[in-house]
Amino acid sequence: MSDFFHKWLIGEAPWSFAGEVLLRFVIIYLVLVLILRLMGRRFAGQLSIVDLAIMVMLGAAIGAPLQTPEKGILSTVLLLVTLLACFRLLSLLSFYSHTLETFTQGDATLLVMDGRLALEHLHHAELSRDRTFSELRSMGVQHLGEVRRAWLEPSGRVSLLLYKQPRAGLWLLPGQNEAFSKRIAVEGCFACINCGFVIQSESSPETECDYCHHQNWRPAVKRLGTEKLYNPHEKEQSSEASE
Repeated sequence: MSDFFHKWLIGEAPWSFAGEVLLRFVIIYLVLVLILRLMGRRFAGQLSIVDLAIMVMLGAAIGAPLQTPEKGILSTVLLLVTLLACFRLLSLLSFYSHTLETFTQGDATLLVMDGRLALEHLHHAELSRDRTFSELRSMGVQHLGEVRRAWLEPSGRVSLLLYKQPRAGLWLLPGQNEAFSKRIAVEGCFACINCGFVIQSESSPETECDYCHHQNWRPAVKRLGTEKLYNPHEKEQSSEASE
């Protein structure tokens, strides 16, 4: 029975290896923290493809000596130092070569241009229309008319350049009741449901969108303040109460 628990708990290694694992862990952990510190703040702040590959290699490097009594920690330390050298060398070469930096780190992908979706770039970024809308909503964007430019950065984050004076645009937030939709609609402006391109028309257009060639349109909208957005009937209710 004791042999069963010994094998189940620690495998084929002796009990003394349990204490050795703790010592190995402390040493490798301190070396790993030092290596990550020397890699700089850029590595800690965001992960590119190259950075992610290094993280996977770091995990693979420190796993074996922590679990295998036959393996020492010197090879792991040397591997960590080698990874640091490769990372610093690649960073230095990327500083002098934009082509190499783009190849290893990736480049920003345009998502929104002048208040409409850049559909021709969404496929390249493997980002769906709904996912793009979700990212914009999480950054406080109510409609596409607020956005002059939006990029998908190599780190996976979305960065925005907003208009100082928002235009009319395609509404991005979940649907509201009909009365609320009329309050935020801009008269004489319609937005393409597919890409957000806005045209001026007295009635719902029957023509194709100039950019995506879809024929589905909805009234373009304006931005509301947060208190109006989440309490669309507060003003009406307060006025009724005063009467």
